[in-house]
Amino acid sequence: MTEQEIIKNILALNNDPKISGIMVQLPLPKHINEEKVLSFISPKKDVDGMSPYNIGCLALKHHNPYFISCTPLAV
Repeated sequence: MTEQEIIKNILALNNDPKISGIMVQLPLPKHINEEKVLSFISPKKDVDGMSPYNIGCLALKHHNPYFISCTPLAV
């Protein structure tokens, strides 16, 4: 699967109201830019908490990410 195919699938899942969460299994193959792929996941569906929005909110005080990854949440 190509990077563009993955992004196309993520965008379709973002727009599907029946889908409540998306998680990309990492690591991805070396020919795929993980950061780019993760940036296309809607923060509202990012169940792994890896989108730039969710990570940024987690790092800032008094900001609420939509999702928190299980490891930081456990800590």
